[in-house]
Amino acid sequence: MQRAGRVRLPLRSLVLASVAAIVLGVVSDVPAAGRLAGGSESDIQELLDRRADAVMAGDLDAFMATVADDSESFVRRQRRLFRRMRGVPLASYRLVVRPDRFGDLVTDSVSRRYQTTDAVAIPVTEERYRIEGFDEAEAIEDMYFTFVLRDGEWLIAEDGDLDDLTFYSGRHLWDYSRVKARRAGRFLLLEPRCARCPQAPAAAIRLAREALRRVRNYWDAPWTERVPIVIPTSSDDLKRMLKVTFELDNFVAFAYSSVDRSEGIDYTGHRILLNPDAFADRSNSSTLQVLAHELLHVATRDSSGPFVPNFVEEGIAEYVGHDADAAALAFLDAEVAAGTFDGRLPEDFRFVIGSGTDVFRSYQKSYSAARFFVDRWGFRKLVRFYRRLGSVDVAPGTARYQIDRALRSTVGVGLNEFERSWAGTIDNP
Repeated sequence: MQRAGRVRLPLRSLVLASVAAIVLGVVSDVPAAGRLAGGSESDIQELLDRRADAVMAGDLDAFMATVADDSESFVRRQRRLFRRMRGVPLASYRLVVRPDRFGDLVTDSVSRRYQTTDAVAIPVTEERYRIEGFDEAEAIEDMYFTFVLRDGEWLIAEDGDLDDLTFYSGRHLWDYSRVKARRAGRFLLLEPRCARCPQAPAAAIRLAREALRRVRNYWDAPWTERVPIVIPTSSDDLKRMLKVTFELDNFVAFAYSSVDRSEGIDYTGHRILLNPDAFADRSNSSTLQVLAHELLHVATRDSSGPFVPNFVEEGIAEYVGHDADAAALAFLDAEVAAGTFDGRLPEDFRFVIGSGTDVFRSYQKSYSAARFFVDRWGFRKLVRFYRRLGSVDVAPGTARYQIDRALRSTVGVGLNEFERSWAGTIDNP
């Protein structure tokens, strides 16, 4: 069976924030938010400013002067990182210490690793950068640098000391390989520069342009329309870049965005990441469908919000990706014939957990529900419903309650009635 579907993770950073709150319950001696044990925020920020300036200036010595020598492997990795970043067309690069978010995350076990230092601190560090010509706002990754104080000077000793608590520092293509950047109009291909590394399909740019035209036919709200397409070195590296724990065998590509919490919830740093293992040898028509699906996710980012469920996100993306082709729903017809169709809209977790068939079923249901909506009320009403639901950032009530409210205000029916009516059309085509 062809690998099943695609998934996007617009709330990745928000999910990590909730996980962090749980993990803090088992982290000992965590100071109050805004405080750093044994040192000042301004001193660490000065260190980060020097490191960021070195990146933009191309000064390897100044960059390495911010790195402690506790770990030879970390020192080597930092040197490689700096050299690889030279191939990335950066418009800006900043590092901002944020102890106000989680305080100091140092654990007893981390402290024991650095007993020869005067102090150890692990506040969240936000890596903020823009790719020239593509990022209107800064892309943001959380870094969990271990800062050590020796002889009055703060240095960076590691960035993976909290991996066992799933506080993963951000990773990019340039953490794993030299980068080949190829700009083609509104797209930027970022590929690994090595002989045996995967490369983008030969027709990728042409198909991306065609996919963009398809998205424009459906989504007319303003959006950036400039998107980097990233080819990771392997599925394992892609998994680490996404900071996910589920297997990627069932997924072809990801529309990835970071989250800026400075003023509410803003999605920034939009990327399309291809799964190199799943993308090989796909037909042009399949590649076009995948790219249109992911571009639609990027197009809707500014209209999305934390209450938009995956069945809505994936339904509208599948509808546009398949260009409203009804033949793509044959799988559900087979389920109805076999008596296995359950008539329920899929819950969010069902898009990432389960077999390839289970995941594919969730995408099929979402696409079917989107078609049902459009057939009854039109695509413009679907867009209006999406934007109404996405406009809610913080509000009382469950996600199901918010979906119900948005449906009633848009088309005059609630979620339960929508679900029953949709399922009835599949049971009785």
